[in-house]
Amino acid sequence: MISSAAILHSGTAFKNTRTMERTLHSFVARRTWARKCCALLTVLVVLLVYVTLKDSSTVPFGLGTASHLLPPHRSSDRKELGRPGPTGSVQAVHHTDGSSKILLMTYGRSGSTFTSDVLRQDPKVFYTFEPLFSLIRRQLTTRSGIPPAFIQANQEALDTFNRDAVDLVEIFLSCAFESMNISDIHNFQLSNSEDSRLLYSCAQRSAKKPRSPAEIVDCFLQARRSCLSHPIKMVKTIRFRGTAARQILSRHDDLKVLYLIRDPRGTLSSQARVFGAFKWEGVGNYSADYCQVFREDLAIMGELLETYPDRVKILRYETLAASPLKVSEEVYTFLGLSFTSQVKAFIYNRTMAGHKPNHAYGTLRSNSTEAAYSWRSKISLQAAQAIDGNCKDIYEALGYVAVSTEAELKDTDHSLLKPVLFRGHQL
Repeated sequence: MISSAAILHSGTAFKNTRTMERTLHSFVARRTWARKCCALLTVLVVLLVYVTLKDSSTVPFGLGTASHLLPPHRSSDRKELGRPGPTGSVQAVHHTDGSSKILLMTYGRSGSTFTSDVLRQDPKVFYTFEPLFSLIRRQLTTRSGIPPAFIQANQEALDTFNRDAVDLVEIFLSCAFESMNISDIHNFQLSNSEDSRLLYSCAQRSAKKPRSPAEIVDCFLQARRSCLSHPIKMVKTIRFRGTAARQILSRHDDLKVLYLIRDPRGTLSSQARVFGAFKWEGVGNYSADYCQVFREDLAIMGELLETYPDRVKILRYETLAASPLKVSEEVYTFLGLSFTSQVKAFIYNRTMAGHKPNHAYGTLRSNSTEAAYSWRSKISLQAAQAIDGNCKDIYEALGYVAVSTEAELKDTDHSLLKPVLFRGHQL
């Protein structure tokens, strides 16, 4: 067994990543299968020491979190990111290397997959798709993590989830994959992004040919190298609350948050059709729960918009759908992304080229405006008015228009969106 002294000095023993990989292969291969499980823990500790010494500016976790790859998750084991202040509080992490972070937060079926597809066209972006899927299923619900789960949970469970959600998003925004709970990698949603797909594959095992410890280490090294090679890290999630956004913004001064919103009638119509989230006869109770979550988050995001006007943006999905090129360029500028001719071509082909939509989760649109309002032909007047009644204050704040007749609902020439200033910002 390697001595503790050898482990502590292992960072300087490896001159580069390739040398370390060969050493790890040799270390694991010399042991019998009976000893490999024990050996793997040592290998991971060695690996963590090495990457911490080599990339200390980008690895925010200490040695104590290496075990997150092995034991069950305990929120009390999480390390706080950032630097402790004079009173023990956590201060924002400062970066001077030109790197930046983007968090796209919204609710399920609100246009986030389409919006994130537009944003990740900048090749500098390392994009992670729905990293909180497994976490919310473990902690709050066995369903897909739709907003009513936040209503049904008690305050202690919510506090734990919000704290762990911030920690997990920070891991993806910092490429600190060695600090992950292995159960968080068993998340098939990660495979929906080419960037995070590799990390998801690290946790997959084949019955015919299981991964060796050396192969697992290789996989994590490769995922980390890929992440670090991209100066911009972006996370898209439909499972992040306003309280968590407040916390993560205070800890990362290079983070920008895009809060994507959509007409609740469009969101809930799609949730019922695609998620099977509720039956239409229960739309009253469901929309009341949904709009309560929306209302709480909107209040917090409004405060954050005033506190961090250059780091928080609220985007209406309908506004983006109506003018995809113009609004995309504005969002790109806000986020510090490069709006190139290739990006313009991608947006045009996805939104205005007349292509037939591919599937419910796809992002191809024959006409993005028609896609944003397709719910109007699918929802009943009674259901629409039930949502209107539960979300009236949200409509007033964000510029959505309630309906009083079947004609107003079905006639797409009758606009259900109006210009509005929210906390002094045009939506």
